[in-house]
Amino acid sequence: MSIVVQEQDDLITLKLDSSFDVSQYEEFKSICEKYKAPENCFNLDFSKTHYMDSSALGMLLLLREQTMGNKRKVKLINVSGTVLKILEVAQFKKLFTIN
Repeated sequence: MSIVVQEQDDLITLKLDSSFDVSQYEEFKSICEKYKAPENCFNLDFSKTHYMDSSALGMLLLLREQTMGNKRKVKLINVSGTVLKILEVAQFKKLFTIN
């Protein structure tokens, strides 16, 4: 279980596994640190993700902080089902662009 990273110029796509949780914290933090450049934008692809815990919400906030809260810099894509409900309940639609 790991996060697949795809780079295309200044767009970094993170393809998340079926479960986005505390077990991926160190890996996610390391990826954030590696791609910390201010010009980078991020797409987090949730197409395979069916579960996320509260630490995953924290990881998203970590990335948001890194991008200075710029909604255009972080997009959560292919979000559906339970994961979408979790993000809606946490009111993350106010913080991120969610597709």
